[in-house]
Amino acid sequence: MKYLNKVAPITLLFWLMKVVATTLGETLGDFISMTLNYGYVIGLAITLVILVVALLIQLNAKEYEPVKYWFVIIGTTTLGTEISDFIDRTLRMGYLFGSIILALCLVASFLFWYRKYKNLEVYPIVEKKKSYYSG
Repeated sequence: MKYLNKVAPITLLFWLMKVVATTLGETLGDFISMTLNYGYVIGLAITLVILVVALLIQLNAKEYEPVKYWFVIIGTTTLGTEISDFIDRTLRMGYLFGSIILALCLVASFLFWYRKYKNLEVYPIVEKKKSYYSG
């Protein structure tokens, strides 16, 4: 049984790409909600669909493919922009309260991951539970 890693190696290039992807996600989120004038509710729905499509593509990949991996990262940063703008501008809760909500969701994700896998390691993903089996 051979398991293939589907996560980018954490290098200086990874962090540079992450900054670019985050900036692109912020810009794309604002483009959808503000420039196209769809608003934050519709923008949130559109970016959620983008993320779901990106995740389905990535999860069905047999191995690490940079384009598919970074499509997911851009999807998460775009959705994150829409969520924070929705909390701040539509629900009028402000960025502080929105940040607290998102931080609590992050902590809950870490707790869920730790409870399930007994660690917080995401690289390399070589276990069948965390990746797909290959040939």
